[in-house]
Amino acid sequence: MTPNTTAATVAAAAQTAAVTPATMTKDEVKKMLRDAAFVLHMTRRVKAEILADRPATKDTARKVPDLTAGLGV
Repeated sequence: MTPNTTAATVAAAAQTAAVTPATMTKDEVKKMLRDAAFVLHMTRRVKAEILADRPATKDTARKVPDLTAGLGV
């Protein structure tokens, strides 16, 4: 599918974005955060399922654990 990006539509969108700040209501913010939390939860769940399906080997420990330090991963 080809995006509709003519010079006029791009210019109009840029002008609208410059004039009108993107404000969100409290409910919209809550919904966005709920959606992000759901995606994170599903990502962790799928990762756990993939790791559970792997055959147990000696090298299953992380090679470089300090790369994810503090991220809660």
